[in-house]
Amino acid sequence: MTITRATLLAGMAAAGTAIAVDEPVRAADLIPVRAASAFQDDVGPLLWGVAEGVFARQGLDLRVDPVNSGVVAAAAVAGGALQFAKSGPISLVTGHSRGVPFTIVAPSRISTPQHPVGKLLVRNGSPLRTAKDCNGKIVAGSALADFNALVAMAWMDANGGDGKSVKLVEVPQSALIAALREGRIDLGTAQNPVLYDALAEHQAQELCNPFEALGNRYIASCWFTTKDLVAKAPDVVRKFVTGLKESTRYALAHPADIAAVLVPFLHDDAVRLRKMGLAPVGIDLVAKELQPSIDVAFKYGLIAKTFDAAELITILS
Repeated sequence: MTITRATLLAGMAAAGTAIAVDEPVRAADLIPVRAASAFQDDVGPLLWGVAEGVFARQGLDLRVDPVNSGVVAAAAVAGGALQFAKSGPISLVTGHSRGVPFTIVAPSRISTPQHPVGKLLVRNGSPLRTAKDCNGKIVAGSALADFNALVAMAWMDANGGDGKSVKLVEVPQSALIAALREGRIDLGTAQNPVLYDALAEHQAQELCNPFEALGNRYIASCWFTTKDLVAKAPDVVRKFVTGLKESTRYALAHPADIAAVLVPFLHDDAVRLRKMGLAPVGIDLVAKELQPSIDVAFKYGLIAKTFDAAELITILS
């Protein structure tokens, strides 16, 4: 189901959040644009901007489609069905290495030591305590070479283990805790809401924050389009980024409002989302905050050669 302004306003009202009462710009005067995101809370700023008319004031009739993964979103953008989408960097890094003309135009989720993207979990009572203990163990990823799995390997290598010794198996986030408890995997990186539920309900144990292996701050997800759209419609890209920046600034200052606008998209409860804590998001696109993803992809064989992150980003003045 495509998420529209009306859908979001209804969700905000149901959550008891104040909503905009200004008359929206007539749709006939706006440029139709479609974006997509997986079911993740860092889409909140974009949804708030749609609900509050931020993108309409930029001249865009922005509609948002939910997708199952960033990989699905990337395929839709490459095929022209969407103008913008949000994804983790890895699918864009690998696409770039194969000549797919993706370009990142804005950051989304930012990972820091205080607010990591996720945590590496083990089953309750697991004997695993150190990176060396994890040698040869079974590690889960949403795909066989997804970023969560690669980061677990990077953490092992940075802390005395051998990341390349592990066996990778494909387990979606929704099945991660069950796989741990049943012994089908030894460890896996969980993100919210799976992480929140697992720790709150004592379903698993935290081993570490594996993302510390990538440094103090990096882009964990981002908004992207194609170089073709930048060349053909730079004003549309500029308006999208300008609206997203305005929305993100508001989101950082008013997380409770963002929790409310996420309700119809995530089909979750606003109170639970507030307790969980929303993902920190970035405003400005910084190449060095993207570079760790490229370096990890090269180190673990996802791409044949490394490259400068500046090749993958577009910043319009």
